[in-house]
Amino acid sequence: MEENVGRGRHGKPSNANASARRELAANRPAKRGRSKQQGPSPARGTHDAEAGGSRTRTRSRLGQAQNAAEDDDFDADQFLNQDAEYGEPEEPQPDEPQIEEPQQPPRRRPQQRPRQPRRAATNEGYGGGPSDMSLLTQYGNHRAVPIWDAEPDDHEVLKRTLRCQASGKKVINIVKPPRSERWFWDPIEASGLEPLTRVNFSVLDYGVIWAFVERWHPETSTFHLPLGELGITLDDVQCLLHLPIQGKFLNHTKMSRGEGADMVSSYLGVEREEIDMAFAETNGVHLKHSTLQTLYTTNQTSAERAIAENKPTHVVRLYRERSVRAFMLHLVCCTIFSNKSSYYADVVYLQYFQDLSCVHEWNWGAAALVHLQHYLDHGSAVSTTQMAGYMSFLQGWIIAHFPRLSVWVEAPRYTANMPLNSKVVPGQGHKDAAGYRSSLDNIQTYDCVFSPYDAHRQVRPLINACWFSGWLRCGKLKAKHLPERVLRQFQHVQGIPRNPSMSATPGMNLCEIDRVFTEELELRMIDEEMRGRPVTSPWDTEPGYMSWFYRVSHPVMRPVEAPESPPRPPNLEVLIEAAEARNDPNLMQVCRSVKVEVERAVRDGEAVEGTPIHGLDLKCVEVVQGRDCIDWFFGLIYFGLYGSKLFKFPIIVLENGKVVEHGPHEVLLANAGRYAQLWGQQNNTIDAIDTAIKLGA
Repeated sequence: MEENVGRGRHGKPSNANASARRELAANRPAKRGRSKQQGPSPARGTHDAEAGGSRTRTRSRLGQAQNAAEDDDFDADQFLNQDAEYGEPEEPQPDEPQIEEPQQPPRRRPQQRPRQPRRAATNEGYGGGPSDMSLLTQYGNHRAVPIWDAEPDDHEVLKRTLRCQASGKKVINIVKPPRSERWFWDPIEASGLEPLTRVNFSVLDYGVIWAFVERWHPETSTFHLPLGELGITLDDVQCLLHLPIQGKFLNHTKMSRGEGADMVSSYLGVEREEIDMAFAETNGVHLKHSTLQTLYTTNQTSAERAIAENKPTHVVRLYRERSVRAFMLHLVCCTIFSNKSSYYADVVYLQYFQDLSCVHEWNWGAAALVHLQHYLDHGSAVSTTQMAGYMSFLQGWIIAHFPRLSVWVEAPRYTANMPLNSKVVPGQGHKDAAGYRSSLDNIQTYDCVFSPYDAHRQVRPLINACWFSGWLRCGKLKAKHLPERVLRQFQHVQGIPRNPSMSATPGMNLCEIDRVFTEELELRMIDEEMRGRPVTSPWDTEPGYMSWFYRVSHPVMRPVEAPESPPRPPNLEVLIEAAEARNDPNLMQVCRSVKVEVERAVRDGEAVEGTPIHGLDLKCVEVVQGRDCIDWFFGLIYFGLYGSKLFKFPIIVLENGKVVEHGPHEVLLANAGRYAQLWGQQNNTIDAIDTAIKLGA
């Protein structure tokens, strides 16, 4: 049996899937008395669909050979993203003669954790949510399911790393002409793509990127956090990248090798024989990044030579335009169209640079958002191992909205009129998402900057396109843009949003998507009524939103783990003596005194029935009648003294020794559960707290 796990496009071994090869070796069934391998039928690659490339079949990672290449384009992304399932070994058949063989020393096999079957939703939903499956209908295939179910020591799941393909560093390293060379920079700036030369990062924090990818949900096109939903909007695109978010959607379709060769020959000046060799080397209508860099520099050199030789102006202009086109194609394919190959560019995008004076007419901002959301959709699936798209853009969005979460410094040469993505320089951070996952599970409202662009509005105002609700598209790819789900990012109180299908109609064809955005933009905007009232605090939500959100979502990735008992302080005796010297009040005795005093006041009729004081006394008596009244009054006093400090920590509500609720103060209040009930009782008994403190003094 031939194993082709982790093979490259020419059948050579690939280090990218070494773990899959080890897993196959460890689980290889014996030749006699074993069942055949089972698994999903191999699927075709998907990542070049938006680029219009054709597809080929290749060997699947289950070791089942398929037919040779039938079409042009090759993509192994989907093969790399499938999990192999292996059949359970069967007992030897009794009628089969057993042949005694010389005993061999036992062969050590790596210890493998048994594969956990994917758990289906119960009547109450999934552990940790959602309990209401009306919104996240595809949650069973989401990577949050195994993360929640994993044991604390299951590092294979909890510390699984994601391969993030990023090519932004190539844009930083490529040598560009000085700004005085206007023949080069004038068309670049006029195209609207010049900011892409400024907003890329050499170092990325892949751990924090992975932590956000696992919280992305394709049904809503948003990240789901304990604070609610946050998303990447067209407003984020225009402020972080300064790309145009108006204009025509990119409308390319599938391109044959012949069409691609004609385009490369006409607009980049490459001989047909060299083009055929380049396409054969990449097994599709692609050019290597290194090839584009060579075309960019050689055409510059040819233009300089033509000037030195006093050749006609149109010859010089021809070489320069070819150089600019090669640079633009390299620029967009290393940034907004970055794919999982990380080394080649799709020729289909060259058609947008035929006429350099018309490049600005296309909606490059929407293209960047659609392409990134396409890979986020795939990255959130449980079987995915790779992530692509514009990683510098995603990293910049995370830093803008969560500045305390990861490591970064301010760029020294940033000015106010530059894109906000060029304001920061991120650090490497952690290699896995475990630490960031825990931080996001315990995030507080002040850790999130819902609207980080207030100081940048004089450069990029909030235009109508930012309020568009519906489909965006780039080629054959489409993505939802739903600002009504993230109103706090626009400084409006967040309420329960409408179903995504009401904004982005399922099954809408590409021509209709184009027509709606160009002709019905104002009709598809979120109007003033839907926006609601402005926020008082940045995290404001309408009553009932958080309780609804916790029913339909999975905002916390891991169950709350009860901490171990803290060790005995080495200076415990010193602390006790210091407390005795201060003559601190006995809070338990204070609570008992409050109970006796309130009962006596009600019994002796000190308050006239029907007055607020009498109602307060009755409420206090109702509270203290419970068997846990002493503990509750202790909690009231503790919150009364230290409440302002406690709100910045996650709260765990214990009842009868069990955790019944956990989360931030605002979230627990919105859930209207046990914590909200006790909090309401505390607010109604504040006079009792004051009395308790006075009695203790």
